[in-house]
Amino acid sequence: MALKPEKLNKRKSRVVGRLAAESRNFSRGNLNVSGRFLAENGWEYPFAITDISPGGILAQSDYIPKLGEQLVMITAELGRIQGKVIRCENNGFACIIQSTSRKRDQLADRLTWLLNYKRLGLKDDRIAERTAKNQEVYVTLDDGTRFIAASLDMSITGMLIQTKETVRLAEKISVGKLSGTVSRITETGFAIQFDIPIATRPAA
Repeated sequence: MALKPEKLNKRKSRVVGRLAAESRNFSRGNLNVSGRFLAENGWEYPFAITDISPGGILAQSDYIPKLGEQLVMITAELGRIQGKVIRCENNGFACIIQSTSRKRDQLADRLTWLLNYKRLGLKDDRIAERTAKNQEVYVTLDDGTRFIAASLDMSITGMLIQTKETVRLAEKISVGKLSGTVSRITETGFAIQFDIPIATRPAA
């Protein structure tokens, strides 16, 4: 099932703004968040976040990725996060979050809300089991053709697209900043398998 973080509504935005004005400090260990991450070997592994800020994540996992490895992490509460492993431990790892300033600010707001809405007596009222259904996405084909389509489902490894546009099986394709390959043609569109992130290697 696709996982997509919600947009803060006006009520939440006011609360987040007030909390941020008081202090943008995150209570360590108070956020119970778990999900899956895609390693460079192409396999998905479960993990649990034990410490998080807009700039980094400390996580526990039975599988320990390599130092410098690029990971794609996804949780129901925070959505899709990309990071680079900067420390490995016996029972987990630490990552720096790789994102734009805008996305980092959105993550900070989301963390502020998650860590404080209960003590304020508010409901999280997120959409049940958030999905990417009917969300508009910008698709670019290998020949440069661009069009708007609907994302029906998204996971770490791929996305199901609804469109009337014609694509070829195994065609290289981009959805926003994500790249991949058409893995399946459906009656209403196609499925894309995302490229596995490759660690940046120093020049020889």
